[in-house]
Amino acid sequence: MIKKIKNGLNRRKVKIFLLFVLCATLAWFVSNLSETYTANTTFNLNYINVPDSLFFTNNSSKKEVQVILRTSGFNFLGFNFNRKDINVDLSDIENENNSYFLRQSVFRKQIESQLPNYEMLVSVDLKKDLLVDLYKSYTVEVPIDANVTLDLEQNHMLENELKITPNSITISGPKSEIDTIKSIPTETLNFSDVADSFEETVGLVLPSNLKSSKFSAKAVVVSGNVFRFSEKMIELAVEVVNIKEGMDIRTFPNKVAVLCKAKVDVLKGIGAADFSLVADFNTYTEGDLPVLKLKVVKQPKGLYSVKLTEYEVEFILNRK
Repeated sequence: MIKKIKNGLNRRKVKIFLLFVLCATLAWFVSNLSETYTANTTFNLNYINVPDSLFFTNNSSKKEVQVILRTSGFNFLGFNFNRKDINVDLSDIENENNSYFLRQSVFRKQIESQLPNYEMLVSVDLKKDLLVDLYKSYTVEVPIDANVTLDLEQNHMLENELKITPNSITISGPKSEIDTIKSIPTETLNFSDVADSFEETVGLVLPSNLKSSKFSAKAVVVSGNVFRFSEKMIELAVEVVNIKEGMDIRTFPNKVAVLCKAKVDVLKGIGAADFSLVADFNTYTEGDLPVLKLKVVKQPKGLYSVKLTEYEVEFILNRK
C-alpha cells in the first residue's frame, strides 16, 4: 500500500516538473519573439495605377521582392504563414529606350509608406531600379475576310453580298506585333442547299504569334438575305447611236432579247420601255467586219441579273 502511494507521488512530481519545463520554454519563446530582429523576408507585389496607354506583356513582371526588415520576431513568424502584399503604384513609371522602370528610391518610399510604425525597412534587394514588363499600345483596324462557301438551292439568289458584323476589328498591342497584320480570316464555314435567309456566328482565326495583343472581337456574325427568283425574257429594239449625217444603218437582227432575273413581283411590273439597248457606231473601224457590240445602258431597279441572248449585231450601211 505504501509503495503504491510513493509511486503515485513520484508520477505526480514528474508531471509537475514537465509542466514547469513547458511553461519555462513557452516563456523563453515568447520573450525571444518579443525582441526586435533584423532579417530577410519576402513581400508580394501588386501593380496598380497602370497608365492607360501601357499594358503588361505576357512576360511576367517581378511578382515579389526580397527585403531586409527590422521588426519583432512575432511579425517575422507571421510572414512565414502569410506574406505581406505591397501595392506598386505605376503612375510614376519612367521610360528609357522602351524600357519601363520605377526608380529604386520611389519604390522604397512606396514600401515604407505601407509598413506600420513597428516595422522598419532596412534595404530592398534590387540591383538598381524596379523593371516592369510594359509596352506602349498601338491600335490598328483590320478588315475581316469571310472564309465562307455558300451553295444555294436552285432558283435562289443572295440579295446583295454576305454581311459580316462587325466587318473589321481593332487590334491593340506592341507595334512590332501588329504592323504586319492586313486582315483577319474567319474559320471555315460551309452553307449547302440554302433556300432561306441565314445568320451564323463564326470564330476568327487569330494569329498565334500576337502573344501580347488584344482583339476587340474573337467572333463575327455572317448573314445573308436569300430569295427565290424568277426569269423573264424581254425583247428589246436595237438603237444605233453616233451615226454620221447622211448615213442610214440597218442591223441584223434589229431586236435582241434579254433574260432578266429578279423577284416575281419585280418582273411583273417591267417591260421593254424600261430598257435601252444601244450599239455605238463610234466603236466601228472602217475595214473591220460590219459588226457592232451591244450594251444595255438603261434598266429598271430591282433586277439581279440582265443577260443578253446576243452580244453583237451585224449591220448594213447606206447613204441617204
